[in-house]
Amino acid sequence: MKFIKSTALIFSLITSFSCLTIGALAQNNPTEPANISENIEKLDGNAIIKRLADQHNSYNKNFSDNNFPKEEYIINRKNLTLISFNGLDYYVKNNKVIAIQGLNLSDKVLNQITDKLVVLDSIQFNLCACSNAERFNPNADLQKIRHNERKFMLTLKMLSSTVRDIATLAKKENPSLTVETSIAKMRLPNIDHTADKTNTQSLVLLSK
Repeated sequence: MKFIKSTALIFSLITSFSCLTIGALAQNNPTEPANISENIEKLDGNAIIKRLADQHNSYNKNFSDNNFPKEEYIINRKNLTLISFNGLDYYVKNNKVIAIQGLNLSDKVLNQITDKLVVLDSIQFNLCACSNAERFNPNADLQKIRHNERKFMLTLKMLSSTVRDIATLAKKENPSLTVETSIAKMRLPNIDHTADKTNTQSLVLLSK
């Protein structure tokens, strides 16, 4: 009888320990959206930023060229997409960051990250659209185009800095906690205010 009770006690302890272990492992598992298809689109976000910068720099060297840089979103994706920035994989869907591979983040923090990235992404898209609209104008204001292009390049630079800062936080000890506690402190710069203080030459360095 004592043997049966001892065996039951040991089994109970093992079961409890196993549940705790599984729970701990679940908390430390990389965050990944459910029902991910193997055919999910995967993009290199840094390469897209560089390509957009290169396209605009190339065009701006020759304003007579009619091959205008096309407006293109970086973050705004309707279907589930994996976008990699500085070695960190962002799962994006319906223009929202829904998860970051390897990090366990609350919805609040994911929304904060979304806000920072989507604002910058929308600005660069709209600036490109404004520049193109002005180029089609028979009385195009080249000064206005140059102003928009300066702000466009600055926006890409800010987007690069933001994802780089998040990647740096993700490399520290307790990365999920570090990102959770730090992301709200990352303020979004004022594009117009910063553009007034930045010259064209410093922005061109982005694509080099």
